[in-house]
Amino acid sequence: MIRPDTRLSLATVVAMGLATLTVLPLTSDRLFVPVTWLGIALVCATGLVLRRRRSGASLAFATQLLGVVAGSLVLGYAVSRDADLVTAYPRLWARGVLHMQTQSSPMDADPGVFLIFATSICLVAALADLVVSGLDRPAWVVAPLAALFAVPAIGLGYDSGILSFACLALGYLAVLVADGLNDASAWTRGLSADSSQGASFRTSASGTRAVSVVGPAVWRAAGLLAAPAVVLALVLAVLLPTISLPGLGLGSGFGGNGPLQLTDPSLDLKRNLNQPADRVVFRYTTDKPGGVYLRMAALPQFSAAGFGNTQIRLNTGSTLSEPPGYSGAVPEVRTTEITAVDFSSQYLPAPYAARSFTANGDWSYNSESLTIVNSDNRADVLTNLSYQVQSWDIAPTAAELARAGAGAPSDGDVTGVVPPDLPQSLVDLSRQVTRGADTPYARAAAIQAYLRDPDNFTYDTQQRPGNGYQALVNFLTLDRRGYCEQFASAMAMMARVNGIPARVAVGFLPGARSGDTFNVSVRDMHAWPELYFAGYGWVRFEPTPGVQAGSPPAWTVPTDESDTPTPSASASAAPSTATPSASEAPSTAPQETPTQTTTTTTTFPWRTVGVVAGAVVLLLLLATPAVLRIRRRRARLAADGPTDEQVEAAWAELRDTVLDFGGTWPSGTPRAVGREVGQRLEPSDREDLGRVATLVERARYAPSLGDPGATADLPGTTTSLREAITAPAGLGRRVRAFLVPASLFRRR
Repeated sequence: MIRPDTRLSLATVVAMGLATLTVLPLTSDRLFVPVTWLGIALVCATGLVLRRRRSGASLAFATQLLGVVAGSLVLGYAVSRDADLVTAYPRLWARGVLHMQTQSSPMDADPGVFLIFATSICLVAALADLVVSGLDRPAWVVAPLAALFAVPAIGLGYDSGILSFACLALGYLAVLVADGLNDASAWTRGLSADSSQGASFRTSASGTRAVSVVGPAVWRAAGLLAAPAVVLALVLAVLLPTISLPGLGLGSGFGGNGPLQLTDPSLDLKRNLNQPADRVVFRYTTDKPGGVYLRMAALPQFSAAGFGNTQIRLNTGSTLSEPPGYSGAVPEVRTTEITAVDFSSQYLPAPYAARSFTANGDWSYNSESLTIVNSDNRADVLTNLSYQVQSWDIAPTAAELARAGAGAPSDGDVTGVVPPDLPQSLVDLSRQVTRGADTPYARAAAIQAYLRDPDNFTYDTQQRPGNGYQALVNFLTLDRRGYCEQFASAMAMMARVNGIPARVAVGFLPGARSGDTFNVSVRDMHAWPELYFAGYGWVRFEPTPGVQAGSPPAWTVPTDESDTPTPSASASAAPSTATPSASEAPSTAPQETPTQTTTTTTTFPWRTVGVVAGAVVLLLLLATPAVLRIRRRRARLAADGPTDEQVEAAWAELRDTVLDFGGTWPSGTPRAVGREVGQRLEPSDREDLGRVATLVERARYAPSLGDPGATADLPGTTTSLREAITAPAGLGRRVRAFLVPASLFRRR
């Protein structure tokens, strides 16, 4: 027959094992699951063995924590194979944190993330075992279980799904059922081995008597366990990638350090392209034959983390600035009517170069990228939104671009920069690919042709783990396999090395035509590079092979004329100084005056919110013991059950008051305890304490002699005695007793 303590430990293992499955959406690595399950089993087994040896809950928990640390070190050595574990272990954690910050879910396998996940879950398992078996409060295992459930729920930014919730519910149910079986088979009440422990008892899972604290004292278990579990969940959730579009981390999808937190438009590329079932997210009509690219954002900053956002100015109004760098004649104006069918975002997808739009909501735009964002930083404003966009259809010819130089954009200090720490192998390859190309356009065309050549690269959504520079090295020199993210980032990087300002744009392909309507699906999400040419501004290129993106724009493929440009000033690398004629001058139609606010992409102050949230959490943690102690005292003083329970509750409150204020509660009979404690009280208070001690003795040893009316004023007497006990205490002692009540932490 299964012993009660074994039953609860097994239930805890099952609950934590099921809860582990809720984090699977965060990573494509499945190996951490069996390893973590083994760790959970070892953690719970350690607690079970130590509790049977009467080691106590505190010692068992401390041993479990040490075991988790030791196991984490062993696991770190196993995944790193580095004999110098002192330096390798911190590097693994740092690598895992960077991987989580620069990748989106599901992340590629990474040894650092493997270590972080396994260690964190085993720590939560130790907390779960403590609350279930150590503190004998099985119902409160919901705190650590919910913490694990919250990590993907917060990290993914949307409902984790019915399966994740089912795992959480089944695990919780397993613990409750085990506890119910234990209660049904062995429920007893008795007296403590130490008469000074005046409280009622019940048989615990280990077969020993455990205190059943009166009233809401169960909140102690909840508070002490929920606090670290929730903090751990929040820390992981902050580190983990979200469904957002802050930048391209060059891993499995979007991620990075972009400050604008978007909860849904990221729908990161890899996730979308690997969707088991495609779905339509936009429908639109347009007067441009072949449809339009629906552009969401441009990522101008390039660093070791990949392409991402930087600080930008946001302007109000629905009439946008002219496209930066364009100095030609006013091109044809296109009208596009768009409906968001199944998509939520803070970006307003629009054709480039948008000149005006009509949409419900509070929208702003950036004049450098012509990105349109919701000023309220809300993701739901796009849901089921129908809107209209007027855009310029800028379509230079290959010959025109061949005669243009690489321009100097106003944000060239960002879009034209080659990071000094860029691996030399990438610099050398970028120059090798463009060898022999004598104009910026020729170099750009050579890079695009190199990346689109099927003999050089293969379109594939599966890559080895990596982000930032390492992902570029993997893609360009090792695997030569990738999808639009890798192709776009590689071309933008190579263009910069060759002196052409470049950035990465993110949005959607034109979609499939059905009559007069174009249907854009979730798998049409796409990334492409934009290169800056004098007189034309930002020009879209398409290095991704046709298997996804189709044919490249006509202007990106050299013609005979563009292959042999006539030497001229405009064909050099210097910016074009051509000035449009009066007839080519931009429209001077009335526009809403942009307000050059210093708003950045961080339209929502996430850093401030994080600091405030951290401060709130810290304050809540500091206040938790005081709140629990107050609730316990109120419950005891409000006890209205049988006489013996009221008496025991009052006696327990007096005992805890003495302990909270630095005193000791002596051993012995209630009467002996009353005499010793009463020595520090005034005569009248000493008499009251003696009467309470007498009531305790009768309730314990001669309940039939008890007077039902003797407890009528017991709460008032108890309150009066509390005041007498605490009267001599100074301010410092009172503050300590309030914030850190010793009675909550004493071993029972």
